[in-house]
Amino acid sequence: MFCLVYTSVANTDFSLKEIQEMLGKAREFNNQNSITGCLLFFKERFIQYIEGEEIVVRELFERIKEDDRHSEVKLISENRIHNREFLIWHMAFEHLKSENSDLQYLKLLVSTFFESPENSLSPNPTSLEFWNATKLLLSTKYANKSA
Repeated sequence: MFCLVYTSVANTDFSLKEIQEMLGKAREFNNQNSITGCLLFFKERFIQYIEGEEIVVRELFERIKEDDRHSEVKLISENRIHNREFLIWHMAFEHLKSENSDLQYLKLLVSTFFESPENSLSPNPTSLEFWNATKLLLSTKYANKSA
């Protein structure tokens, strides 16, 4: 099992509706290719964690780099892993613009990472601890919505 994390800058004309359409297609592809992960969107920037078989993940990342809906695609980490972090999500997604108090911690971590990666708060998107926290916060948010 393998994971990678990258960041990119969304094109200015990439709307939330288009992001939702992209997510639908990505989730279908990921389901067919045993890929799971999480996409965060904050201040016109993406940060994505992708996990699955290494060859499949690397091939997907090559396609992602060629997508003209974003630019400045930068690989920030890659690792072999023993277990999936996002087992139940073919692509979890959060647009970190709302004032949801449950996600303030996550927004702070992402914000400091984008502003100054070398001095960002810990955990940051290069670490599994960050993605574990993300998974926990998103699980809590969605559990509260269905309650």
